[in-house]
Amino acid sequence: MVKKRILSVMMAVLLVAVLAAGCGKNDSAEETENKEATDTAAEQEPEKKDTYKISALLYSRGFEFMVALDQGIQDKCKEYGIEVEVLDGNSDSSTQITQIEDSITKGVDAILLAPNNSEELVAGVKKANDAGVPVVVLDGNVAEGCEVLASCTFDNKAGGKMAAEHLMEIAEPCSVLECTGATGAYHAVRRGGGFEDEMATNSSYKVIANDCNWDAETAQNATVDILSSNSEVNAVFTHNGEMVRGVIAGLKQINQLKKVGEEGHVPVVCIDGTPAELDYIRDGYLDATVEQNPFDMGALAVDVAYKYLNGEDENPEKEQYVYPRLITSDNVEDPENWANQIK
Repeated sequence: MVKKRILSVMMAVLLVAVLAAGCGKNDSAEETENKEATDTAAEQEPEKKDTYKISALLYSRGFEFMVALDQGIQDKCKEYGIEVEVLDGNSDSSTQITQIEDSITKGVDAILLAPNNSEELVAGVKKANDAGVPVVVLDGNVAEGCEVLASCTFDNKAGGKMAAEHLMEIAEPCSVLECTGATGAYHAVRRGGGFEDEMATNSSYKVIANDCNWDAETAQNATVDILSSNSEVNAVFTHNGEMVRGVIAGLKQINQLKKVGEEGHVPVVCIDGTPAELDYIRDGYLDATVEQNPFDMGALAVDVAYKYLNGEDENPEKEQYVYPRLITSDNVEDPENWANQIK
């Protein structure tokens, strides 16, 4: 009986030892696996710092929208305590590629890029990819062949749709002259698509699209030629504010420039929301503009870069938008309008 008890105790002790050894082995393996996973994740994550340094490379600073975009970037960087250098590409892709190379050499943590040309900037963005510097694109896109963290731009299609909706509210059924941006251009394709798709929902309206290449003089000539030769054209939509200047000059040239509310007024709607457009609304010659806010766009791009670098959002949405807002005589003085904020 005593021997049996001793044997039972010995077996129990042995069983406990085996279980303990097994648990120890599993814990050790689990710790090793967890450590490896943590190390791998750490290699993929950007390095967190107390402050970051970024370059903002704009294709131009030669007009108000880009000046406001610059201001939006700098204001948001100041809020986050980010050191930022904003550079003007002078509408030259080679200059922007050189600026990307210089930014990499300076050791920036991220690059914000408003590209002069989507195809030509692929080579520059690839250099940033190779150097491990994240690139956030704004006010445009970069063609395939490289990687960008995100693209922050105006929702052009929604803007075109909003313009069409308002134009059909204020214009009697007619043919509409659409002064488009350059054929195939990123913004032009999307603005035109949103506008034309919405106009097509009402068969009482017909759209006559004319490539005006974003240019005032070309838009003026199109206005004169088309409205003089086709009496059914009684409304105009332009893809940007610069072409509105040409449309107004063209209407004046053919004696059809009337203020909103006057008999014979030709409704005009555009996209951008620049200071000049707001003045045209105040003067009564422009019915509405669909605002794309550059302050918000610049802030959005900085926000995406900062949250990525800080580990708050390591997989941001690839396409992020600033949404359209309609400005008419009812809200032209609203301080929220970016054109009323620009310094």
